Amino acid sequence: MMQHLDTALITAFVERWQPDTNTFHMPFGEMSILLHDVHHILRIPVEGELMRDDPHPDVLKLDMHDLVRVPVDGPVGGKWKSKWFLNGGIHAEGLLVRGREMKIRDLEVQTYLFVLLGSTLFVDKSRDRLRPAINVFLKDQRRVAGYAWGAAALAYLYRQLGMATRVGSKSICGCLTLLQAWIYEYFPLFRLSQILQAPDAPRASSWVCHRFAGGDDARQRLVRYRQMLDEMSGEDVSWTPYGRDAGTEVLRSLYTGVIRFADVAEGYDPVTSVRHRALTFLSTCQRHSI
Repeated sequence: MMQHLDTALITAFVERWQPDTNTFHMPFGEMSILLHDVHHILRIPVEGELMRDDPHPDVLKLDMHDLVRVPVDGPVGGKWKSKWFLNGGIHAEGLLVRGREMKIRDLEVQTYLFVLLGSTLFVDKSRDRLRPAINVFLKDQRRVAGYAWGAAALAYLYRQLGMATRVGSKSICGCLTLLQAWIYEYFPLFRLSQILQAPDAPRASSWVCHRFAGGDDARQRLVRYRQMLDEMSGEDVSWTPYGRDAGTEVLRSLYTGVIRFADVAEGYDPVTSVRHRALTFLSTCQRHSI
């Protein structure tokens, strides 16, 4: 896992995730990452065309062949002995090199975007492989900017959080930068130092990250984080990190229904989380005004 990620902190929150409601169950109620969080943290579109195409695996494999222009059942070549297409994933670094080698502008852009998205928004556990479904939404470059990439990234993260709660699961993937930055935004007790950014900059870039140690140090942090969460109350939460009107600025955040990415479809319901945020925030204000 990337060293700028605090695996202990992420694990502590994964332990509180409930896949049935797609919410974190905290001592004071439920909370979740919502679409306006994605908007402010990553500054990618949460509105747009729904990313719901789900081609057959054989079609995806054929698309990979059309992209790299070599048999995907064969080896990548160069310094790599692995095959292009293995266990349902395409070789990431080889794809980037191949895109430059072909010297075809559109394919070079397509392979670059493929690797970029596969290593940021739609990360999986294979490390060196990319989900071929990403390419479905890159083939027509005129449509790329019109997709709801933020909603798709959130759907994918919801799914990965749910999978990480299963017995035997040892890791999590997805856009963990979004998850960790969301924790920093709402939970001051866990925050790192912050640098001043332009108002329209991705808020994820405002947190000063450092290399988190693993091993015994990570295990000790996990014990401490668990205790902090167990003892936490609503007053320990920053309920309006982006300002009081942040939710209404992104009206799509109030949507209730299904968000999708390819074959991933997850329920999205801000009502429980938003209601609890509002009630806790108002009750806190009332106590401080008395």
